[in-house]
Amino acid sequence: MDAMNPIEYHLKLTIYLWCGANPNQYTIQSQLRDIWNTHVPGVNYEPAGIARFMHQMYGDAVFGSCGAAQNMTQGEFISGGDLQTVNSVYVRLQACASSAAAKIATEATPPWG
Repeated sequence: MDAMNPIEYHLKLTIYLWCGANPNQYTIQSQLRDIWNTHVPGVNYEPAGIARFMHQMYGDAVFGSCGAAQNMTQGEFISGGDLQTVNSVYVRLQACASSAAAKIATEATPPWG
């Protein structure tokens, strides 16, 4: 298995802990709304799913102390906002890479195994 970079690992971990989606159940272009609705039916993505995503991201070992993550707003995740796909969040979180490299090792077995 190829080693993931720290941002990829922690975003996949955040998504898994957020709604239980394994990385093989979505792509980099997947809509966060679709991932949520598939795995947590009956709970609206707006606002509950968004709030839970942000809460999970802020609690992450890397993203919790990263300004790029902390500066994301709920409005960016609603329909028409800038953060709709896994890729859009991943790109924004690239600013966390320097702090991430110092904090974690990505060789650990992912919980979604």
